[in-house]
Amino acid sequence: MRQKGTAAELKFVRDMDKKAALSEAEKLRRATLKKTEKLRALRLEKEAAERADKEANPEKPARKKPAKKKLPAWQRG
Repeated sequence: MRQKGTAAELKFVRDMDKKAALSEAEKLRRATLKKTEKLRALRLEKEAAERADKEANPEKPARKKPAKKKLPAWQRG
């Protein structure tokens, strides 16, 4: 049969588990922030390139389709 530790030993083990869990959570948070910053920088770079391209090659306004001419009243059925 396994002996149970003293209250101080149990507290020590719980504290170590708590620190390990917090450390892991902090690592995940930092990794997420780093990835978010990288993706944001890539998006801003892409948007700037698109904006520069659009300024260099402005789009021509779309031509309007000519209005359909209505048939005279005597030709309408």
